[in-house]
Amino acid sequence: MPAFKTRRAKLLIVLLVLSILILWQPWSGFEPKLRGVKMGADFAGGTQMVFELQSYRVSLQVDSAGENLTGYIIASLESGLGVKANLISYDSSSGKAVFSINGRLTEPMLQKAVGDVATVVEVEAHLEKNELEQAILRLRSRVDPYELLDVRLRPYGETSIIFEASGVDPNRARDLLGNQGKLEMFLDNGLVLDGDEIEGLFSPVSAEGLAYVPISLTTAGTEMLKKACNGKADHPIVIYLDRPYDAILVFDNQILEESSRLFYDERSREFYVTRETGIAVSTYYISVSAVPVLRDEISEEIENYLMGQVSDKARIILLGSKEDFSPGLIELLSTNYRLEMITRRDGESVDDWILRACGVQSAPVVTQTMAAGGVTRDLTIPFVGRTQALSLIKAQNFYRALAYRLDFPIAFVQESSLSPVFGPSFKLELMIPVGLTILLAFVLIYLAFSRAKAALTIIAFLFVDTLLTLAGISAFGLPLGLPAVSGLLLVVLSGLNQHIVITNELLKGIQPQEKVSVGWRTSRALSISYLASFTILLISILIALLGFGPLRIFAIVSAVGMVIAIILTRPVFARVMESVLSERPKIVAPSSAKSEQKQQ
Repeated sequence: MPAFKTRRAKLLIVLLVLSILILWQPWSGFEPKLRGVKMGADFAGGTQMVFELQSYRVSLQVDSAGENLTGYIIASLESGLGVKANLISYDSSSGKAVFSINGRLTEPMLQKAVGDVATVVEVEAHLEKNELEQAILRLRSRVDPYELLDVRLRPYGETSIIFEASGVDPNRARDLLGNQGKLEMFLDNGLVLDGDEIEGLFSPVSAEGLAYVPISLTTAGTEMLKKACNGKADHPIVIYLDRPYDAILVFDNQILEESSRLFYDERSREFYVTRETGIAVSTYYISVSAVPVLRDEISEEIENYLMGQVSDKARIILLGSKEDFSPGLIELLSTNYRLEMITRRDGESVDDWILRACGVQSAPVVTQTMAAGGVTRDLTIPFVGRTQALSLIKAQNFYRALAYRLDFPIAFVQESSLSPVFGPSFKLELMIPVGLTILLAFVLIYLAFSRAKAALTIIAFLFVDTLLTLAGISAFGLPLGLPAVSGLLLVVLSGLNQHIVITNELLKGIQPQEKVSVGWRTSRALSISYLASFTILLISILIALLGFGPLRIFAIVSAVGMVIAIILTRPVFARVMESVLSERPKIVAPSSAKSEQKQQ
């Protein structure tokens, strides 16, 4: 067929073959499967996680009278608990005061913080609706900043959030969503800077196996760091993200047998790290309380220590799962503390596991220039992983946590599997209505044009639009869920409509009484098609820029389909249909036949 000799037609054939290979991936198996497209949660299921935002409303009975007593209580709460507190109401006649506190706490911790000034009456988890919505927006920006992954975040109760996604690494999801974004920098086990001294934060970069996050400090922060680094060359600056200062790490002492550079100091009840820096060996302590136990028992000394920390610590972090510790030990620890588990990941060393549990992100050393007073406001925080890709992921997680910091701590609660909305039998059930729809479309088109080849060509280009749009979805890494399917349907159905218009225009051009050429009709038909496609393209781009979530995915798929249509499928279809219609033999006019008979 001459239509397939054009450059666009040849390009279309090449792209169709590539699309089939990308979508099918026969090198992974010859059974017909759509392997090249990432299925969304609607079709493939996924992971569901629950996170709790830890904000409380606390009622106190004030036992003393005096001016600015509530201000004194707020200062005591913030200094004693290391959290942000605000006064909600205070009734001087009854002495009842209500405060909102953003942070992990227990009733013994509260009572110790306020002392004899007040008595704790009630502690309840509470979060305002607008605060919960704002937290969801910030968390969405961390895990899906461009809203293209079909990630779902929704409220669950007053203080919890449910996260649902397919194709997102669960470990990375916990790292991105399970941190408040509280930054601390320690030098010689003393706090030097926190997040308030950071003025600028820049996107991560990677080079030579490492990743870096550039930051800039305020003038006051620069002076504080300069003073702390004075004369301390080669001393590590330990950078924490959400350091568990309110927790005690409980670990099986036997795991340290696998450690190469991390050790435990029984006197300070802290881990410390040794490493070589040039010709010297540097050591730095990790500012997190930790105690060792055996799997089935705990020493009396450790038990007494834990009992004495009830009014200072809110939780215990177990390094491992519940199966790694005896039920009796779990019951003992959960009596006075909230328990959290941090399990070891596949391929993770013991050192990295413990450092992750302690919130240690990086530990760059003070350079000779910095020790001599050459501290500038611009710093670069390095991140080291097993590979450069893992280093970059670690830096990106750190960057997003700081860029979208929460006003209160967030804790991972549980994880479960998410069943697909459409079960495994959905694909087979879908074949029947799709097949009937295609058959009905063919019959209607045939009845309208009375040309079987024309009807088959229109149906064939339905599959062409489908394949190319699916390849575009794969190229953009979009999940194939209901939004993407909706965009695909828009592309295919608008293509069907435009193909019918083009065919109708070409049929007029081949009529004997038609005074204009077929080429003019082809140009007119393509102009109509281009106008319709370009209109849909502009609207889709506008929706993609202004929309959010599923609406944005729908708009991007629609825009990709329209671009393919304008550049490739519509002009090729017009040329193919022109060739198909020209194959029909011309009908001889009756008047000509009669004149020939008279001559004979």
